[in-house]
Amino acid sequence: MKSPSRSLSARFICGGSLVPILIVVAALALSTAIFFLFTKKKMLAQQDAAAPVVADVKPAAPGKEPAKDAPSTTPAPVTPPKPAPPVPAPAPVAFGFARPLDLGKQLVRSLATGDFATAGKLAAVGDAAQSDSAAKLFEKLAGMGFKPGTEDQVELLGLVENRTRIAVPFTKPGTNETVRIQLDLERDERMGWKIAKATLPKAMSSAIAAMPAMIAPTATGTPPPAPGTLAPAAPMKQLFTVEDGTDALAFASDFVRLLLKHDFAAARAFVDDAKVPVERLVGLCIVFEEGQYALNTSKPLIVTIANPEVSWVIAQVQSEALQQNTEFGVELKRGDIAQPWKVVGLNLSDILGAFAKNASKLGVPYTPIVKNPKGGESLALYFEYDRAELHPRALKQLEVISALMRSDHSKKLRIAGHTDEKGADDYNVGLSQGRAEAVKKQLVALGVPADQVVTTGLGKAQPLSPNKKSDGTDDPEGRSHNRRAEIYLDF
Repeated sequence: MKSPSRSLSARFICGGSLVPILIVVAALALSTAIFFLFTKKKMLAQQDAAAPVVADVKPAAPGKEPAKDAPSTTPAPVTPPKPAPPVPAPAPVAFGFARPLDLGKQLVRSLATGDFATAGKLAAVGDAAQSDSAAKLFEKLAGMGFKPGTEDQVELLGLVENRTRIAVPFTKPGTNETVRIQLDLERDERMGWKIAKATLPKAMSSAIAAMPAMIAPTATGTPPPAPGTLAPAAPMKQLFTVEDGTDALAFASDFVRLLLKHDFAAARAFVDDAKVPVERLVGLCIVFEEGQYALNTSKPLIVTIANPEVSWVIAQVQSEALQQNTEFGVELKRGDIAQPWKVVGLNLSDILGAFAKNASKLGVPYTPIVKNPKGGESLALYFEYDRAELHPRALKQLEVISALMRSDHSKKLRIAGHTDEKGADDYNVGLSQGRAEAVKKQLVALGVPADQVVTTGLGKAQPLSPNKKSDGTDDPEGRSHNRRAEIYLDF
């Protein structure tokens, strides 16, 4: 019989006991700890030996040098780390204008108070080297008697060559005449709007002589001058110039603003009568009057084609009464650059279409300009069914026409009355004649001599629109176009 203890030991040894494993792990841990303690101590000793030795010696008395064999008291120099290069601060922004007109108004304020230095900086904010000469220019203008207008007289003219143009008004010495300095502005992401070019009227040309000559830096890449010589001076880009005649944008701006003021006589002087029918010009005045249009405040005029002798300008207008934005085209032409511009074309399709579409909000259903079946254009006034009384809209049209007629008593005006196809021919001829006579009566009441007006009644003979639809049924809208009186301006 085997001993119990012996059997138990045998089981531990032969049966896979964990005791031997634990003994091995403990031995490894103990040897690691002993190695770490001795190694760390040796490493610290090596670091102490490598450190510089600083002797405990008192410094020499003032005025005496230390002994030559005395140990140095100065620790070994340590090279400091190089500081990071400083980040350049952004250049200070002297002026910043969110809108072009803000710059113009600030310029007027500075000039009105005699602060020519600030005015010069405003003008040359994009080229500070010219600020002094700009200040001298403004001071010279003041000495010549030119006075700046008010802030609300600064105008936004429009866009040309990717620049926004504003006009700053001045009163000419000894007169009430206004002249304008035109400023072409560019937008700078850092400083807002700045002046890229300033154009003076010819009346101010002598003030340019007050500006000192400016020298521009040598262009990049130019070879250095030979020893003992000076670099050639390049002319600075001229900020101020004198106009060589009214340019297309300024001309179109003056023309459109006269029409918006309903000053037909003055606006007509801008037009080539052989190219633009006077009816078209009067019709545009009527649309402006009835629709209460004004120039768009942000982009009033845009030059789309800018050639020396031909230009196209788009006039953008808006009407609060009709709640719409629309536009019309103005074509300009001149024989050569020495001659003045003339309006040779008016593209009114957009504005007339928009007006006709929205005019019902004013109780005015149709456009005032129509193409006559016999050719050409005429002004049209519309009537209610079977009536010869003038519509309130017609009264406004006749006010514009009467002003034109009163300006020249040699002019003649023809009025033709029309009806739709309803009713007998004799009745319609009489009704159409009554409509023409109603127009003449109103013109005479407005001061037009009776012998300047010739009337005729044409009945249903010349419809503008079909009286019936394609299927033969009645077309009330088409018939309403035919109940009219057309005015032909024979001059």
